[in-house]
Amino acid sequence: MKHLLTFILLMLIPISMIAQQERQMFPVDWKAIQKEVKKNPEHVKGLVARLSAQEMDTTLTYPERILAFYGQSFLTNDKEDAYRVDMDKLETEGKLDECLAMAKKMLDINPLNLNALNTTYHVLFKMATDSTQWQDVTLDDVRPYYHRAMRIYNTIAMTGDGSEAHPFYVTKVSDEYCFMRYYLDLWDYKMQEATSCCDVITLDGKSKYYDQPKIYFEITRVYELERQWLLE
Repeated sequence: MKHLLTFILLMLIPISMIAQQERQMFPVDWKAIQKEVKKNPEHVKGLVARLSAQEMDTTLTYPERILAFYGQSFLTNDKEDAYRVDMDKLETEGKLDECLAMAKKMLDINPLNLNALNTTYHVLFKMATDSTQWQDVTLDDVRPYYHRAMRIYNTIAMTGDGSEAHPFYVTKVSDEYCFMRYYLDLWDYKMQEATSCCDVITLDGKSKYYDQPKIYFEITRVYELERQWLLE
């Protein structure tokens, strides 16, 4: 139990440090990112590999991290999400080995997929704390996936402040809820509504990391992907 508590506290440190710091914002320029992906796809893939590496690459700038995360959406067009429903179903059914395999299948396609990352470290955490079934899984297996997810949350956080003037940028609606829950510690909301470019979520409560009544997410890429799916 002592080791488990220490692990949880260590995981929370990045959230506290980043959420409370004053920082420059880097709004996403979708056209510039799409152009760079088309022109230099190998360069963007290299940035994705650096952002998803087991050890943090401290030389990555925030513009490079933003190009990696948001550019990845143009590299794969979220094709890995075809496996998400099955992954969630397997986790609900308690089939952790199969769920983990499905999550890693998604990460093979997109190593920056937050749904797959969250599921992977949650499942590994369950395995690591159940010595009766998964004796070979330890908390050391959890950390790389958790810290990779935190790098992505920190990257999303740099795109805005959640206000109408400076929304956080996302590529899928599910990232909004992952970001609110696991980065800002916001678990309750009253209403969600969509505008021409944003999802607006009215919150039911605050946290030490976010104290405004509403939070805005820029969803230009979400709309674009939905239009592509309709045409397929």
